Amino acid sequence: MKTAGESELDDAIASSLADFQEGLKRHDDPLRIVREFITHGPCVAIDRGTHAALREIVANSLDIHPNRDVYTVGSAKLGFSIKPQARFRPFSDTSDVDIAVVSSKIYTDLWREVRSFKDSKGIWKKNLEDMFKVRHFWGSIHLTDLPVSPLVPTQRKLWELGRTLQQLRAAGPYKVTFAVWSEMESLESYQARSVSACQEGNRL
Repeated sequence: MKTAGESELDDAIASSLADFQEGLKRHDDPLRIVREFITHGPCVAIDRGTHAALREIVANSLDIHPNRDVYTVGSAKLGFSIKPQARFRPFSDTSDVDIAVVSSKIYTDLWREVRSFKDSKGIWKKNLEDMFKVRHFWGSIHLTDLPVSPLVPTQRKLWELGRTLQQLRAAGPYKVTFAVWSEMESLESYQARSVSACQEGNRL
């Protein structure tokens, strides 16, 4: 039997999914859906106060603004995934809270560190390097794509921040992960592609 908290989350996810699917029909432009449901509004997986405090901690740690530069995305934000391979799969106990850090400075710092790593001829698994190149093309850097090296200290800083947040239970019982974006347009464009795929799926 589910606890009251689990049942409440299930209800919130169902309500969020219904609202999102209605939005898919209401808007032709996927960017409008991104701005209504993803880059604005509440976070389904964690309550409003916890969510606000989480963004404040991240922003203070990285010297950025919590409302302009820190966004919760993914299944934690909506209550379900919109990735094509997991479309509408609900957020669960094993899911992460994905944070998008939108900062040209942090992005540039990471990119310069990665270039230094490449210049040093360090070992970088090809599949991870290839994924880095694809995501870098679209304006994002994901920590899991990067080589672990002293030459990439910003990655270590973000890993350590994630561990600290988990120890503090800043996102409740969930693990916090990060991706860094070069600019807001890049984040919106990425999310809009997934939303567009959802729209196409609804038309089938």
